[in-house]
Amino acid sequence: MIKTILFTAVAALTFSGSALHASQGTGERALTQVGTTSPELATALQDLKTTLYTKKTPLTFDNGAAASNCAEYSNLLTNHSPEESVRNAEIRAEYLVCDAVRLISNESFLVKRHTLPATAAKALLERLDLRSFPSSLHNRATDQSHTLKKLLISGTVKMTRDSVAVETDEQFFSLQIAAVVSRPASNRSVKTLESEWIVWVGDEMKNGNYKSYRTLIVRPPTPSSGGQYTGSIYPPH
Repeated sequence: MIKTILFTAVAALTFSGSALHASQGTGERALTQVGTTSPELATALQDLKTTLYTKKTPLTFDNGAAASNCAEYSNLLTNHSPEESVRNAEIRAEYLVCDAVRLISNESFLVKRHTLPATAAKALLERLDLRSFPSSLHNRATDQSHTLKKLLISGTVKMTRDSVAVETDEQFFSLQIAAVVSRPASNRSVKTLESEWIVWVGDEMKNGNYKSYRTLIVRPPTPSSGGQYTGSIYPPH
């Protein structure tokens, strides 16, 4: 985890440099590989120092302090949570790229271009278990109905290769895949890569009473997940 602003900046820059060196000397599979699908995130990872200190709209935290860049945001998240208000939720949308950089730069990594399979957005629509993470739809989910397709069955669906959005008369819910992250893992004596998606969630009620923009880590189906994709909010507060 990131402990201080200084560690965030120095470690992130060190990781980006060591990632290139390691890919040349020890093989790419020894590194976390990041396949970016978001141009904004791709640009951010190319120049971490600039990303950390680029000025943003101030985001208020529950201790009264405010973050105005990714470094301050990351530091405050260590012990505090963003203040809960509709306006603060809107502002937090600017900081989704900070979440992704914070998550990725904890390890040495190599950035590559990535083209998602044509079925990726459809998988989020039909197979992401909305019981696995908090959202405005979480309490409406049941054992029989817990995907975006089933919970917003009357909604208008718009899909691209890396995003899906569903709009009803009352609500707008979107999922955008910003990156595919593959981390080294050992499977007995064979080194493999474990993959997950960094997904940006937009969750809005049209009456203006609720808005949420968060980062979601989506993991592929496993035998225990019953063939469903599952997600966890990052950071959890």
